[in-house]
Amino acid sequence: MIKGIGVDILDIGRMEKIIEKDDRFVKRVFTEEEISYCDSKVNKAQHYAARFAAKEAFFKALGSGWRNGMSWKEVWVENDDLGKPEIKIKGITEGHFKKKQFQSINLSVSHTREYAVAFVIIE
Repeated sequence: MIKGIGVDILDIGRMEKIIEKDDRFVKRVFTEEEISYCDSKVNKAQHYAARFAAKEAFFKALGSGWRNGMSWKEVWVENDDLGKPEIKIKGITEGHFKKKQFQSINLSVSHTREYAVAFVIIE
């Protein structure tokens, strides 16, 4: 049963300016693994934007937004063996997820040269 949905879209040009100008933003929002993954790509801004959109969409689907001690680095995106992106959670965010008795997180991301979008369904 669907318990929450969230969607977010991000301008890749905006993300490109942010990551070029503010290294603190990248370190505050993304895990070391996400940083390594994104920095290894030719157009790293696309990948940062998709992961940021996924985090935003997740917090929207959670129904609480980003608050109550949750942090950006408690939510991250990993790709499975076939390349499918998956949201992983830990810490206070995972506790909130379990408290609501949610079972699973479904993620879809896509991007063009200009935009990245993420859609999350929590069951």
